[in-house]
Amino acid sequence: MGIFGGSAGQKLVFVALLAVYALALGFSAQDKMERIGRPDVGWVADLGGTFSPSRLDASEMGLRGGGRALAINGVPVDPQDFERQSLELAVREPGATNMIRFERWGQVRELTIPVADWTWRDALFTHGLIDILALLFVATALTSFALRPYEATSWAILTLASVTGSLLTVSLLTEGESRLQGIYLNSLFGLLPFAILHAGLAYPVVHPLILRRSTVLTLYGLGAVSAAVQVGAWSLGAWGPFRHIGTIGTSLVLTAVLLFIVRSSVLAIRTRDPLVAQRARILLAAAILGGSPPAAAAVLREATDWFALDMRLVYWAMAFFFLPLGYISVRQNLVNARAAARQAVVYAGVAAVLTGLGLVLIAVQAYALSLLLFPLLYWWPGFQRGLAARIYPKRARLPKVLQELETEMALCTSAADLLSHVASAPARLCDARSSVAFLLPGAAGPDELVRAAGGVPFEYGSPFAGETLIKLMETTRKEILRDQIAVEPQYSNIEADCYAGFDRLDATLLLPILREGRVIGGLAVGSTTTGDPYEPPEIQSLSTLAHQAVQALSRVEAIQQLKARESEFQELERFFPPQIIDQIMEKGGAAEYRTARKLVTVFFADLRGFTSFSERVEPEEVMATLAEYHDSLGAHIAEYGGTLERFTGDGFMVFFNDPVNQPDHVQRAARMALAMRQDVESLYQSWRQKGYEIHVGFGIHTGYATVGFVGYEARLDYAVIGNVTNLAARLSDAAQGGEILISVGVQAELKDGFETESAGTLELKGISRPQPVHKLLSAQPMDRRKQ
Repeated sequence: MGIFGGSAGQKLVFVALLAVYALALGFSAQDKMERIGRPDVGWVADLGGTFSPSRLDASEMGLRGGGRALAINGVPVDPQDFERQSLELAVREPGATNMIRFERWGQVRELTIPVADWTWRDALFTHGLIDILALLFVATALTSFALRPYEATSWAILTLASVTGSLLTVSLLTEGESRLQGIYLNSLFGLLPFAILHAGLAYPVVHPLILRRSTVLTLYGLGAVSAAVQVGAWSLGAWGPFRHIGTIGTSLVLTAVLLFIVRSSVLAIRTRDPLVAQRARILLAAAILGGSPPAAAAVLREATDWFALDMRLVYWAMAFFFLPLGYISVRQNLVNARAAARQAVVYAGVAAVLTGLGLVLIAVQAYALSLLLFPLLYWWPGFQRGLAARIYPKRARLPKVLQELETEMALCTSAADLLSHVASAPARLCDARSSVAFLLPGAAGPDELVRAAGGVPFEYGSPFAGETLIKLMETTRKEILRDQIAVEPQYSNIEADCYAGFDRLDATLLLPILREGRVIGGLAVGSTTTGDPYEPPEIQSLSTLAHQAVQALSRVEAIQQLKARESEFQELERFFPPQIIDQIMEKGGAAEYRTARKLVTVFFADLRGFTSFSERVEPEEVMATLAEYHDSLGAHIAEYGGTLERFTGDGFMVFFNDPVNQPDHVQRAARMALAMRQDVESLYQSWRQKGYEIHVGFGIHTGYATVGFVGYEARLDYAVIGNVTNLAARLSDAAQGGEILISVGVQAELKDGFETESAGTLELKGISRPQPVHKLLSAQPMDRRKQ
């Protein structure tokens, strides 16, 4: 849903956490602006009588952080009151000097440090690295939050980064200190242990307790109490029972870190899930290396007089804690331990070489170090590509293999053949032991389509559509790793069902096959032959394969539809002229036409004397004469937009006003009949010369009939059923050679433009009552309208 998709309350908390850090930045900027240009003695008083250099030149003179002050200008100092005494005993006038006597690592030294104006170089020297470290923490947390917004782990790391980053940013402030700054700093220190506890419950895997709002409210309710106590103790100074409140606060921080270490240790040892164990081991090392040193150092400084150390050095150890925390927040699958170890060794070697070279360049000239920057920027991308090719030799071939697979799938002619190619592809892409590809009902037919590949026998059994794991994939529409189930809190209620689904598929990874944002199938991939986990490049390649499969499936369906359309077009050519077929296909083809009752005009033509003719001449002559007859008259069917229902041996039937509407359907039938009669007259001359005594009679009637396709899938006919057909046929039978007999209904529709005459009342075979009949004689010239 993204950062902007949360509820109003979630957005408010998110903004509040950012505001906490923004306030620290404001205090830090104010402090720097007030100090720059003012006289500075060269050091900053710290806890327990220790100090840190506040100017670059003071550090170059030999003043180092963590040194314990013994005397200032010849006056001994009390370690517990060093901060106040440093202000009283030091001379601050421009041009003055201060004699400081201190002990560091068992050696006692004396330095004369002049008072000088504080500059931006001094600000960068004393505060720059710590400010960058704090910004790094917050940036890491924001990146994690942006990629996985409003999740339990994202809230935990963002809260911890906001509190810790803010503490680091204001920890070195000396000028312009106000009561507001004091309240702010001590409140953060009181909240810190509970932010660490929050992270301890969210990592390495989310504890069910942290998913309850009441737990979070209780946690930070105690944090608010701790902050209030810390602020109160600061306000009272070192009076009475509050003298060692700082030690209690740092002890709480150390306790929270130890609890984090304990939980990570238990999970690293006892869990059976490989991803949880790996995450626990990573965070265990991170907490030991990056979390415990600053906490332990702070406790020792508060509780003892002998421990002296520049805390700025200790703070950098926290990077070893935050960066793995952010990495684990974003990455949800296993790390390839062997490849990671090889990379770490190579990078460590490169870092050692570069460090040695940098020291040599610094010894020559400090600015010479910049000479390393340009070749490093130029060669580093190529170095990384080369290292990846050595560690992951098969990844370099992934684009080529994907291209080969795409070409092979493009040649598939059926969904089943395509799915077989998809199922066998993971073995070629990423050495998968087994894989199962399936299409859900409706994707390639009414039933599921399943294909499996690999050495593990696969039994289909019940449909996949009802599986919890498949429903989850349909909901999320993204890949699901088996390792994710144990670390994603949203899976906690369906964990057993999800594992059962992976077991059934013998898979460690399930990817959706998506079409237009809807899941139509899936690709289940088993473990690799090497035992290595699937990493983002392999998962991306498999996702590309699934996308290629959808494209190939669309091509298969398009080819099948094209073949079906061509077959249907050929079938329709038996009944309709091309222009009508085009209209039928535009409306969805013959399948869209349903049987219906409709007003139509039916035309019949029939040869007279054909029976005796066929008895007297050879069959070849009969077929040649029929072909001549059909060719001559059939051309006019398409010309006037008629629909041919059937050819009989010596006749044929045509109707109008279906399947497309023709308002002038009666006129079309009449003009077609007249055109056919004209052509027949030229045929008569040829037939007479050959001695053939055959003639043609025509009949036309209009009325309502039932129209539509009849037959079965392998053989369809488009038929007109009803009395209108019978009457038109009987009129054709009753017509003499060259006559066009029309019913009274047709005569009424023709009106102007046609010449007709009454033929009286005829008794027609199969018609119960005598029918008034007319002859169609001619038509006035006009443009022939084509459909």
